Amino acid sequence: MKIDVLQAGLRGPVLDLQDARGLVAFAADGGPLWGEFMSSLREGFTRPGRPGGPRVLVRTGDGTMGVGGRAFEEVLAPILAAHALSREEYAAVWFGGGPVTTWLSAAGTLSQGPETARKVRELGRLLAPEGDGDSVADGALDGFVRRMIREAKEDVERLNRSGEGVEALEAQLREVRGEATEVHGDAEAGMMAWVRERQDAETRLLLYRDRERELRDRLKRLDEEGDEAACRSCGRPLQDSAGVVRNARREEWEAVVQDGRWWRRRRDQLERKPDDLKAIETRAIELDSAVNELSEELERRKIQGLEVEAATGRLKELVALEARLGGRRGSAEMEETRAGLVRDTRERVRARIHGKVLSLTGGRLAGVFPALFADWADGGRRGGKEFAALELAVRIALAELAVDAGVPLHSLVLPAGLNRLGREDVHRALVELVHLTRRIPLLLVKATSGVASAFPECFDLLYRVEDVPEGRRLRRDRSGLGTIWLQID
Repeated sequence: MKIDVLQAGLRGPVLDLQDARGLVAFAADGGPLWGEFMSSLREGFTRPGRPGGPRVLVRTGDGTMGVGGRAFEEVLAPILAAHALSREEYAAVWFGGGPVTTWLSAAGTLSQGPETARKVRELGRLLAPEGDGDSVADGALDGFVRRMIREAKEDVERLNRSGEGVEALEAQLREVRGEATEVHGDAEAGMMAWVRERQDAETRLLLYRDRERELRDRLKRLDEEGDEAACRSCGRPLQDSAGVVRNARREEWEAVVQDGRWWRRRRDQLERKPDDLKAIETRAIELDSAVNELSEELERRKIQGLEVEAATGRLKELVALEARLGGRRGSAEMEETRAGLVRDTRERVRARIHGKVLSLTGGRLAGVFPALFADWADGGRRGGKEFAALELAVRIALAELAVDAGVPLHSLVLPAGLNRLGREDVHRALVELVHLTRRIPLLLVKATSGVASAFPECFDLLYRVEDVPEGRRLRRDRSGLGTIWLQID
């Protein structure tokens, strides 16, 4: 679902995002307006059917509709069911709603997949004590274990198929990277050659212009002084040689003029980048894009490799559990299995967030991540640069998990965090978000004016708050590399 309109309160300013695409920033250094937009979104989502509520419109394949309205609920319900997400978990993914525990719960659900998530929940219900008993009915337990084993085998087979070709992909990535390095070298050499040739043409043109001006002045003096013109070598009058000297200088002047015209045309030709250099640069961009796509695919394959190991481990545990239950039936083994599934999921989520934190901070938090994550996950401190990087990493990881799982996520809201990052981390974070826009059409982020001004090339659109006599108004500015080049030209 793509957000089209956000309204601050009942009659507040409207943030119109109908044709917005890419990385879009709400650039403001303070004031309550952003909070009012977020309150509208939160209230509309968490209080469905509330009459007279703030207006938030989204666009889906079924048209434009208000968040929380009947049409919206009819679209949302099958999404939640298909991915085993709760309403709170979807809010965590979409706009960062809810506490830390909900964020991690959403990551776990998306990481497990809907079938495994449902298994864990069903197992929890089976193991829940009823009345004064604390054991599981034998038939239910046996049936559940057999079904778990069958589905675990299917998971292993499916993941093995999807994880094939890692070595071939790595070889392809090395080949493309090598070609990209070579082409970038050719592009750099071509650029330097073009610049040198253009400078040489400009220098020669200036030299010929100076020489042409000098000869023209000399011819003018010869015409004015006639036979009395002085020889430039000895200083005596030219007398009878004046005509010969005049003809020689005129021929030289004409030759210089012709050569100057040629160098002027050459200079004008070199003002435009050569077609072969453009082709090399285009090829370099294509190869960079291929490297990024292959790297992302390889990362997904490697993550799938970890999932294969985890699924294989679960299968072994379940087979061993079935053998143990053949002689002794009870709920302890099933509780251990459920705990193992939860623990495995938690570790995979933590590993993914760890990788994203290292990417956002250039590895700076590698040593402190375990304590940092544990403190944050337990509801501890949430302020400072380190926690801002961690929370942003979690939101990006959540979004990627959702897209990988097939959740129709066409917009994402990042309420805060960029302003608390260090300058280097901000740039890395923006690059990461720009990459994410390849998978999610609209990313709406809260940023300060300083961040928007420092990295305008990363944003496709900026919204700024202006105070006018009528109240507050939003000014919309195009940004990005295209706008920057137009401004320079």
